[in-house]
Amino acid sequence: MIAVACDEDGVVALDVAEGQRNDAPLAKGVLIEARDAVGEVAEVLGDKGFDSDAVRDVVLDDLDALPVIPNRSNRKEPWPWDDEMREVYKQRNRVERAFAKAKQFRRFATRYEKLKDVYLGVARLVFGFIHVRRLAQSVNTP
Repeated sequence: MIAVACDEDGVVALDVAEGQRNDAPLAKGVLIEARDAVGEVAEVLGDKGFDSDAVRDVVLDDLDALPVIPNRSNRKEPWPWDDEMREVYKQRNRVERAFAKAKQFRRFATRYEKLKDVYLGVARLVFGFIHVRRLAQSVNTP
């Protein structure tokens, strides 16, 4: 599993977990790394897989940001969820688009590397290449 933090320009932080492990435990490290790279974080968008008190506490306490994470259906005490948060949540597609671009690289998509450090290097290389390609397109267009 891969946990990724994106901003308007692309991926700013990522971490890799072992095969079948959930990516929510990686959230704290990735969010702190993203805050250090970007500076201030206003909102953290995540899917229902990140709906835990631990992740929300990191977002609220460590980042001083708004957690825009929908509630799971079996949550005992749901967090407030309104139309404004629903509109902000639509921006989460940036992460999905980043993964769609990354999966064009066969070595990344099939995860040939078995060691975490090697696969993390491949993932950083892929997302870095995507970022450089986007920069080159913006420079060369009139």
